[in-house]
Amino acid sequence: MARRKEHTHEQIKTMAIEAVVMHLQHDNIETLSLRKVASLIGYVPSTLINIFGSYHYLLLAVSEQTLAQLATKLSLEMNDNPLLNIQQMATIYSEFALQNRRCFRLVFELSMPDDQPLPIAHLSLIKSLFGLVESQLLQYFPEADSQKIEMMSRVLWGAIHGLTSLALDGKLFEEQSCLQDMLISHVQSYIAGMSIKKEFTCY
Repeated sequence: MARRKEHTHEQIKTMAIEAVVMHLQHDNIETLSLRKVASLIGYVPSTLINIFGSYHYLLLAVSEQTLAQLATKLSLEMNDNPLLNIQQMATIYSEFALQNRRCFRLVFELSMPDDQPLPIAHLSLIKSLFGLVESQLLQYFPEADSQKIEMMSRVLWGAIHGLTSLALDGKLFEEQSCLQDMLISHVQSYIAGMSIKKEFTCY
């Protein structure tokens, strides 16, 4: 057991988050608990309660870290072609999900207790992720207003997330290598459809 004050609160916070991530690399979240995390890093559960507030907020911190890592990967290597950028983002998104299956699932399966709103930091991360998509759509559709671009980003990415989630569950009923082709096909079809039929849609 670690001696009291051997680590700062920030160090313990990092250690606890890393312990959860390491566990999720080889096991499910259902086999984890606050007591187990505390034991893994050499502290008592009350220490983690003092730092995070609850086990739920520890898991939320893991979710936030996962979102931040995803945002970093999605924002890399942008070029001047918005369509190619969105296709690349879709591919990176799915690859990240497949490489970090349980952490990725945690982001979307974790809900706040008692209908509490998500913390501002968490909401900001989600907004920044959609902001990356919106910035590319705005380059492709510069005449669209912000509300329309926001709607388009949700529709576009909803299907990307859906295909990725089906792949995680093994429910695509196709070879795994087909996922990337499906994602690119969806992006190209959606952008093309919005370009051709924009006068007949809510865009």
